[in-house]
Amino acid sequence: MKRLLFFLIALPFFTSCEDYLDRVQDSAGMQEDEVFTDYNNFRSFQDRMYQDLLHYLSPGDYSYIAAVSDEGYMSSDWETLPVIQNGDYLRAYNTAQALQFNGDGVWGSWASIRILNISLENLDMLENASQAQIDQLKGQAHFMRAWYYYEFLKRQGGMPYITRSFSASDNFALPRDSYHETAMNIVADLDTAATLLPTRWDEANLGRPTQGAAMALKASTLLFDASPNNNAGNDVSRWEAAAEASWDLIEVADAGRYSLVPSNGTDEVRYLTPEGEQSIQFASGFDSIFMYQPTNSEIIWENYQASRYTDTWNVFSVPSLAPGGVIQGFSPSANMVDMFETENGLAISDDPDYDPQNPYVGRDPRFYHSIIFNQERWTSQTGNYMELFEGGEERTGQPHYSFTGYLARKFWARNIDQWSGATAPNTHVIYFRLADILLQYAEAANEIGGPNYSLPGANLTAVEAVNRVRARVNMPGVAAQYLGNADSFRERIKNERAIELYLEGKRYFDLKRWRDASDLEHRAIYGVELTEDPSQPTGYSINRTSEPVFTLTFGERHYRWPIPLEDATIFPEFNQNPGW
Repeated sequence: MKRLLFFLIALPFFTSCEDYLDRVQDSAGMQEDEVFTDYNNFRSFQDRMYQDLLHYLSPGDYSYIAAVSDEGYMSSDWETLPVIQNGDYLRAYNTAQALQFNGDGVWGSWASIRILNISLENLDMLENASQAQIDQLKGQAHFMRAWYYYEFLKRQGGMPYITRSFSASDNFALPRDSYHETAMNIVADLDTAATLLPTRWDEANLGRPTQGAAMALKASTLLFDASPNNNAGNDVSRWEAAAEASWDLIEVADAGRYSLVPSNGTDEVRYLTPEGEQSIQFASGFDSIFMYQPTNSEIIWENYQASRYTDTWNVFSVPSLAPGGVIQGFSPSANMVDMFETENGLAISDDPDYDPQNPYVGRDPRFYHSIIFNQERWTSQTGNYMELFEGGEERTGQPHYSFTGYLARKFWARNIDQWSGATAPNTHVIYFRLADILLQYAEAANEIGGPNYSLPGANLTAVEAVNRVRARVNMPGVAAQYLGNADSFRERIKNERAIELYLEGKRYFDLKRWRDASDLEHRAIYGVELTEDPSQPTGYSINRTSEPVFTLTFGERHYRWPIPLEDATIFPEFNQNPGW
């Protein structure tokens, strides 16, 4: 039997898997009426619909999504990641721990859709639940159905929108819905969820979706539906729907529910030069969105279970600093490093103050929160400076070391390495946060009317939304030279999303929905050549590598991921995507 049919009808009624919140009772051996008449048993069963939530920062995901975009490069001595980097997406479904693809990951979430559909069908059996509890159960089921279809939508496109559980005698010859039809079905589920879910959960239930999470997922779904890859005729009404959905959530935030985590001081990075150790001061606080605190005011929805893992940072380390596994040594690309503006609010190519031989001073504070550069002091050992030049301790040319001359800092707390013995802090795997929603609004509003456009009834223009995000790290507003028209501002919005949401699982899918992913500038991954030269400010001559470190394979067919072959051939109605 094909995998999809297995997920839809052959899933054991009671599984022994551990649930998302680690609080599910084992219901094995119970009769159906025992499960669905009792609130605690019902919730224990339904909570298994969370089992397929993807942890996009997991070292156990060998299809690490940041390493298949221009965010950076990572070598692997395991087949999975190279298969995907080389564009063989069909084969990826059958490689180990390709969680972005296979039945152990996103494609396997058909099983969770079955669980939540069974839950919705049996809600009227509950005997000891309050109306509020019933609403919460129903709202979560509608939300999670929307979430899993959103995951399919971003990858494979439109799918048959299954809203009931199947038995073996049912007709499975269901045609695939269009992209837009699937998006509208997702939105309908989310509209229902938003009326039923609470605005907040108590501490014992952190991580469950809220009303705000439903609004965020709706806004993102509509943005994908409006984007060039999915809106060939550039139907402006789709951009209007996306802008309206984002604005609705911004209004909720402005009423006090969410806020950007502010910068309340300065931080410091220290690095070695021929003149001795130097320091750079920059706005602090940005890293607090992702680490240190159990939660914060900016997070709208996150994988709360994943936040309790302590190994997320290992992906960004190298063996000279900490032991790792199959997925280690993520190397930020020079492409991405060059996207961080100067502190003057200009692209490095536009700022006469920028010195390419002293490129790490005077940059956007988010650069220092995201990137580790050559000779930076980072470890818990005093006097240990990162050797990211060719042949250095952190750039040996071997797998799991830096290949670009950079390391990533964003999810790696200070003094977490093999010498300190310290435990990593909570690390938030965030699906939606307020900054993302502001940038979504800005993008949609700009497509409707340009940088100074404000949605009717809103008090925020496209550029003002971007400037809110920038102001939180003490960056100036978008420079006037980028605001001449929608085309020029569009490029700055793309740039802002790239640096603000770096490594947050967004970039690959942004490039895909913009139809930019196949452009060589986003496939060719560059690093920096660092040649020792005491006459230079850093002690090294710094130049972009003459050839790419790696060139990703991404062509027209990759804009819609394939359906696994064993599923695409079940029925003629279940069409394979073009090119596969």
